Amino acid sequence: MDTALAPATPLAAKPAPASALHSLLPSLRRLLAREPALGITVAYLFVAMAGIFYNFRFYSKFGIPVMSLSQISDFLTAGIQQPIALLLVLGTFPVITAMDAINAWVRRRQQARLDGLSARSAPTRWQKFRMRLLAWSLRLKHHVFMQVMYAFVVVSYGWVFVSLYADARYRQTIGGDAAQVKIRLNGADTDLAASKSPTWTWLGAVSNYVFVYDAAARQPLILPTNNVLRIEPLREATRADAEKAGVAKAGIAPELAPKP
Repeated sequence: MDTALAPATPLAAKPAPASALHSLLPSLRRLLAREPALGITVAYLFVAMAGIFYNFRFYSKFGIPVMSLSQISDFLTAGIQQPIALLLVLGTFPVITAMDAINAWVRRRQQARLDGLSARSAPTRWQKFRMRLLAWSLRLKHHVFMQVMYAFVVVSYGWVFVSLYADARYRQTIGGDAAQVKIRLNGADTDLAASKSPTWTWLGAVSNYVFVYDAAARQPLILPTNNVLRIEPLREATRADAEKAGVAKAGIAPELAPKP
């Protein structure tokens, strides 16, 4: 009887915390207690990265090379300009907590299976293989792998989350449901008009450039900020009047043309 149990003894897993996240928290707490500014810096960089992801995804839909037109200050403030980045940071905690809870449940099930197989007097070859596999999975070093996977999931989740939001904003913009502005350039007596409208769809801006969109021509426009004298946002009533004026102008133009 004792001889039959001997092969199972070396396969017993080394005791390990069920939660890979909880095993990491004490080290994080000690690190943040020693360097409290580090937590704020990491959170800020995470928000900034979300903003950079958004800018790249959103402006690339319009063919605007925003990354090459931006400066370092634009990268650092990209997340602050997009409140969705803050929601992304807050949404990361429930995702990681749920993943860790699932992982802890799986590890408890694995431990129960290993205990059940180890209690057998004469395990088969397949059962011995499963015992070795379960013992490997329950070792402490497996926690390091899971913690790396958590970091990978955070980055992947952030990219998917921001990409979906940027795509939705793009569809909203080309659909006409976006802010409209009037633009006047330096030295001009009148506002810069789009192809079929006196207004432009506002896309955004960086330190040295302003991005607007001509919805009728489906053409973006990049304007250096030094050349822009004034940007006037339009309210809904003013926007409706401007659209009516543009339609009326388009309808009158053919009548003014000489008839053959």
